[in-house]
Amino acid sequence: MLDALKFAFEILIVGALALPWLEVLYRMFPDPDPLSSRFDLSFVPEGARNVVSVAIVLAVGYLLGSAVSRFSRDFFNDELWQPLPTEDVIRDSVYFDEFCAEQSLTYTYWSQPIHLAPLPNFCPANPKGTATFSGLSAEENERFHVRVQEVFRLEDSELLLQGVDKVDRLKQYFDQITVLRGAALNAIILFALALFGSLGRLKERWSKYPVLVFLTFLPSALAGIYTLYSLWRHWYHGARSVYSDPPLAEIVILLLSAVGMYVVLKPEKKMPYFRICTIAVIVMVVSFGGWWWTEVTYDLQVIHSLAEIKESGGADRDVAQPLNKQLQLPPPIEHASPAPAGAVPRSPQSH
Repeated sequence: MLDALKFAFEILIVGALALPWLEVLYRMFPDPDPLSSRFDLSFVPEGARNVVSVAIVLAVGYLLGSAVSRFSRDFFNDELWQPLPTEDVIRDSVYFDEFCAEQSLTYTYWSQPIHLAPLPNFCPANPKGTATFSGLSAEENERFHVRVQEVFRLEDSELLLQGVDKVDRLKQYFDQITVLRGAALNAIILFALALFGSLGRLKERWSKYPVLVFLTFLPSALAGIYTLYSLWRHWYHGARSVYSDPPLAEIVILLLSAVGMYVVLKPEKKMPYFRICTIAVIVMVVSFGGWWWTEVTYDLQVIHSLAEIKESGGADRDVAQPLNKQLQLPPPIEHASPAPAGAVPRSPQSH
């Protein structure tokens, strides 16, 4: 039991963080008979009820946590939120800063197992005279994104094959990403529900002003219309990949907009919506910022950990030189200034 809890610990935390918005959602639809909502365990023998209750709690928590964690990964990696940072945009920016922004500083430990096939021109050939990620054109950005995703997945897979003892810190970062990203999505859902409830209260206060009453329905209506348009684009442009790329972010927003229309129409009068909104915003901002920085740290850890493992394992340096030429990376240049933190030290090479 303890080993199972340890394995699913972060998933259970994400599931527990979903309880606040589930409670708010439950109270938004009051049940005239509260006894009908209780789970009946009378059919279970009395001596086994405690064990069954714990098993049910763990099962529900794992179910919620698994669903929210999967939805949150798609939610925060959807093109709906551009130009806000998404998982892919963060990773592209990290790899650009590490390998392409400063052309005089390069990593020489590109090993053959990382690349199943040579990747020519890893860095953008012509970043329009700028060394910033934002200076790339749309076409250059798309090509660079494909290369980064291939390199990262192969690097990440090779690190995982090294064994748990060598990637323990990497797993800690991954678990933190799961928890922070799930917490951010839970906070967004809680904030949206409380916001719609607050708009419902305003509708009652503004009942004498039809225009203001109409405005209270506008946020949920616009969210629903925009989501339906995004769903149409998703299926129209991705007809061949509809099953490999489910529109989870659109589903979440569409459900929230539908619930929002009902809540604005019939708000629960005893809920402290404004206080819930305030708390949800704080949790959302803190969790999102923590997830953002942990994603950066995780990507940097993948880059430097693999280079360190190759160095400590006696990787053949002769492999790096021809591969760097295939990638069209400039040769390393010796500098008098100290190397940046986390960079792999280079030994003198004959020219």
